[in-house]
Amino acid sequence: MISVSEQKSFDQRFSLIRTLAPDKVLSQEEQARLTIMDAGVGDCFTCFGSTYFIQEINKYQEASEDYSKLKDYFVTELTCLCLETGAVGHFEWEIDDELEMSITLDQTKFKQLTDDEGQPIDGDDLDQIVEDEDSIVYAGDSFDYDDDWAAVYRRNGKEEQVYMYEFVNDRASLFLTIEEWQDPDKDEYRIYISKPVNPLELIFIFRGEANDERA
Repeated sequence: MISVSEQKSFDQRFSLIRTLAPDKVLSQEEQARLTIMDAGVGDCFTCFGSTYFIQEINKYQEASEDYSKLKDYFVTELTCLCLETGAVGHFEWEIDDELEMSITLDQTKFKQLTDDEGQPIDGDDLDQIVEDEDSIVYAGDSFDYDDDWAAVYRRNGKEEQVYMYEFVNDRASLFLTIEEWQDPDKDEYRIYISKPVNPLELIFIFRGEANDERA
């Protein structure tokens, strides 16, 4: 016997799958033409053998450190439902000379991180880590400082300010990102592990009704 939450997840996914009418499946030519940059809410794509339904599309826009000026650099975030498992996954893409794409693998906390000497760290240590360009260790892997920047995050018509700290492990091809959300009452940190994805791995198979004109 499955739980109520499992049944709800199954019903939601089954309902979405029923909307994937055969006459709406994209041709091979259309699949080859579309990239993640063409994504819209309601679209479906495959990646790494799983099928994803796009539920939300939100954006980070780079800003000056005091958030008074916006810059011409964006990271687009796709919140997707995996139709096979019911898990929610996040894909991101950006243009940095060329199209770059990543998938979030896990979310963690400061208690799982140390500095390169094995000492625990928290949000108060980040500015010093950036100044010294030190590394952060997670699950035995060392992530080197790569970049830090301020951003405005837009979701459902609302804007939030967030400061990004980015670290990279070239050997394992993994990214560690610490997001410091600028809440007026209390800073909130969200820490993610992600990996790069070859954009050719993502193949659109179905366009939502709102995006038919772009297919």
